[in-house]
Amino acid sequence: MENKPDQHALGDKISDLIRYGITISNDVMHYIDSTFSNPSIEEFARILSDPSNCETDTVFELIFYPDRQIQEQLESSLKTKYYDADDVNSAISYLLQKEMTVPVTFPDQRGTLSVLLPDSTIRQFMVRLNITRQINARLVETLSRFVTDESENLRIRVLWRNCRAEFSDSVCAFLCTCIEKMYTASPYFWNAVKFLLNFFDYADPEADIYLGLMQEKKTILHSIGQAEKSEKALESNNVEVLMLKGVNILAINIADARKKIVLIDHICISIFGKTELYG
Repeated sequence: MENKPDQHALGDKISDLIRYGITISNDVMHYIDSTFSNPSIEEFARILSDPSNCETDTVFELIFYPDRQIQEQLESSLKTKYYDADDVNSAISYLLQKEMTVPVTFPDQRGTLSVLLPDSTIRQFMVRLNITRQINARLVETLSRFVTDESENLRIRVLWRNCRAEFSDSVCAFLCTCIEKMYTASPYFWNAVKFLLNFFDYADPEADIYLGLMQEKKTILHSIGQAEKSEKALESNNVEVLMLKGVNILAINIADARKKIVLIDHICISIFGKTELYG
């Protein structure tokens, strides 16, 4: 990493990323319309300026939740500069002093609204960028060797940066192997990366990874079996009757669950050269 940057470099970078405006995502727009009955741009302005509305803080956080595009643009700086907690706190103070007004655009035809960012929104936005997290040097080196496309390199770094769990040495070694063996060879590489990062968020970091994936496969298979039993029971009984009988109703997307099993098998065959068959 290079030496630490100028005092306000981080704050200026964040300001540059958001000052030109935010377009509300479709998911957030759905929440806003469901919560506030399809507000007009004028009605929405009144909602955001109403301190007594208990939903206002949530709406601000959802609108200004850093998306992948913002994080990838910031990641190009984080590749070469290190920021610690003091730097982040300094950047927050700097942004608060600027009293930033940001254009917020509806995804439909309702227009654009200039929004003064509350202090709490700026703080939450900065926390969610995970700026102080350092990516393992071995992962960075493997990424630079095998993923030369800059946009895809940044995309993977952002996925790693957003992980809740710290990677153990064995997990780092596994992820390096995953990149080496799957990045160019597998059409399911990105699905595999997202699945594995979610898996490592709750898996024992010191446990055998292959056995952990096989246990995950068993768990999914069990859930599919239970869901299929629930579906069969519902063919001849309604939910209320089954609940009175003490029958647990498990509702999952069986098709998605089966896709996860296929993905686990694909990952294990790609990395370990084997998988296990159950049931």
